[in-house]
Amino acid sequence: MRKSLILLAVIIAATAALLYSCQDNANPSGTATPQSTTTAPTPAPTPAPEAGTSAPQRPKPTSPEEVARQAVTVAFAWAPATDESPTSGFRRATQWFTPDLAARLTSDVRNERGPSLQWQQWVNDNARVIADVAIGCSGCPPDTDTTAHRVATITQTALTGDTIRPVEPDTTVWLTLTEADGRWLIDSLTY
Repeated sequence: MRKSLILLAVIIAATAALLYSCQDNANPSGTATPQSTTTAPTPAPTPAPEAGTSAPQRPKPTSPEEVARQAVTVAFAWAPATDESPTSGFRRATQWFTPDLAARLTSDVRNERGPSLQWQQWVNDNARVIADVAIGCSGCPPDTDTTAHRVATITQTALTGDTIRPVEPDTTVWLTLTEADGRWLIDSLTY
């Protein structure tokens, strides 16, 4: 029974992440948001609109933690059967990157060896990879009005049919965020 509940929770989280990653970035009125673990408090859910009214727009992230969590969750959630490579996740997350970082992370770099064996196995299994992201800043330089440093720990899970497999090891990335025009964007991402 407990295993079934865990499986159901993971499937719901994967569906939410998939719906979020597939939404039209030009239409910010989508309501699906990726679920993740974070050190920042989660805002209260927005109530459903009344009949005959339009759905509320998804609020734009206003803190470095929110931007980092959303960007990294989208960047590290993959659908290998339809994504060309992990770079596809970064392409979906470009709205949270500075233009320079987006260009570097999404450049079309070809590898003579082709996709990794793990990626090819996920393609063959029609797997989905979901990302659970924790944001912290232990040991980070102090924030300024326009710069913040954060550390993201990404725990990925591969879902294949009714099988759930953790992707090991966890991935850690160091982020530098900059604020311009009232909006935080990731300017640097290093492993």
